Amino acid sequence: KIAADTQFIYTPLAHRLGLYKIKTEYQDLCLKITNREEYSQIAKKLQETKRARNAFIDAFMLPLDKALKESGFTNYKILGRPKSIYSIRRKMKAQNVSYDEVYDKFAVRICYEGTLETEKFLAWKIYSIVTDYFRPNPTRLRDWISSPKSTGYEALHITVMGPQGRWVEVQIRSERMNEV
Repeated sequence: KIAADTQFIYTPLAHRLGLYKIKTEYQDLCLKITNREEYSQIAKKLQETKRARNAFIDAFMLPLDKALKESGFTNYKILGRPKSIYSIRRKMKAQNVSYDEVYDKFAVRICYEGTLETEKFLAWKIYSIVTDYFRPNPTRLRDWISSPKSTGYEALHITVMGPQGRWVEVQIRSERMNEV
């Protein structure tokens, strides 16, 4: 009962308040309690591939880091992470696919410093650098910089074909956008 209450009341509340790490933790914990078998299967697969996933994310970020430096970017961070267990399961259910068929189990976030006047230009410049190295999926571009979400969320989201033929979601946002 507590897991169900958490999933339907506290998780959306954490999301609305911008507490995304807490929201993700709630989702994973609720799944672990309400559907232990599915949670365990996904967790096991993630654990089995942890070293390979980390190497993949590093290989993905390396050319981007070099290209950003060559393009004059000095104050930025590239962070890579696997998607949460809950997020992977949600995609499996929504797309009616197996774990191996979920195509974007990885996410990379590029946060850069920019002024209010330049941040939009810089986001599209970073987009251009990313798509110079990796082929984008044109149906998976989300421009929440030109049209922010009602919550104030701003970022560019693109899905690109990374090394080894794997899809990777890339989020591009300024430090200000990240704070909001």
